[in-house]
Amino acid sequence: MSLRVVHVVDSLQLGGTETQCVALVQGLAARGVSNHVVYFQPGPLAARLQAPGVTAERMHVDGFLRPDFVRLLRRLVRVLREQQADVVQSYGFYTNLPALLAGVRVLVASRRGFATDLRPAQHRVDRLVRRLAHYTVVNAHAIRARLIEDEGARADTVVVIPNCVVERGPITPAHDPLVGMVANLRPPKDHATFLRAAARVVEIVPTAEFHLVGEGPEEAALRELTARLGLASRVRFLGALDPDAVWAEINRFAVAVLASASEGMPNAVLEAMAAARPVVATAVGGVPELVLDGVTGCLVAPGDDAALGAAIGRILKDPALAAAMGQAGRRHALRDHGPARMAEDFLRLYRPPSAERSLP
Repeated sequence: MSLRVVHVVDSLQLGGTETQCVALVQGLAARGVSNHVVYFQPGPLAARLQAPGVTAERMHVDGFLRPDFVRLLRRLVRVLREQQADVVQSYGFYTNLPALLAGVRVLVASRRGFATDLRPAQHRVDRLVRRLAHYTVVNAHAIRARLIEDEGARADTVVVIPNCVVERGPITPAHDPLVGMVANLRPPKDHATFLRAAARVVEIVPTAEFHLVGEGPEEAALRELTARLGLASRVRFLGALDPDAVWAEINRFAVAVLASASEGMPNAVLEAMAAARPVVATAVGGVPELVLDGVTGCLVAPGDDAALGAAIGRILKDPALAAAMGQAGRRHALRDHGPARMAEDFLRLYRPPSAERSLP
């Protein structure tokens, strides 16, 4: 009988976690697994779930601290019973919790970042979920170490399965000194440091331009900072783009940048590497597990716009170095982070005897 997996995810918007969820569903379906996706907020990624072996439904959720939450749990219990799920895969705090409370016997929870935005009470609930779940999947060794050393997780229940990257078309050479950053406009991504670094880059490469792909609550403040730095004519805010458009935009970059103050394993870096772009990124979270400093790109300390600008300028001024880093990054991304690898890793976690373990 086919393995049946129910995936519970916050949304199907264009985000890193959501993209990884869809890639896993597609990879499992290609291997004969039956998948049902429960999501709380709609989005453009829903179109990628229309495939054999995949069904999906939306549950309307206005908040997890409202009376409506009880109705959500009841409905989730009904769905899990109807689906006769062998495994429930959840993708973060707000999906780990309802899946557990719904009475799931085989739950694979997720931690895809350092959860710096959780309040103390939420951290306590998060620890309870991990203690009762069969496994917690993390996408970086740095996150696994944090869970075990600082949060008391059992080592045998925390499993590293890195993110995957999906090529969306051919790669093309960059012709212009265009520097880009793909990230939602939220404080942890630290676009302000990127913009201050951009002001330094134009002193090294006067023709450099900068593109920001993503949307979020920081846009107004970042536009104001762009104007104060005298970069209004050089910086473009492109907003949210669908995955194919993001790939096309990355293929225009001469250098891909991520200036985050906190990260798990960023999809933006993986996609840039798959597109043979040199990467300049901050050495936080799982980023050093992707970017080998001086080989596939450059790593700098978070918040250091001088170091970030110098690294970007150095690569822009040395096309041979840029090409070598880009090719090395592409080899690494395609070899170690393909979607088939990720699907097989999850399947090994789901299949007996793992799925038959009693709860811790």
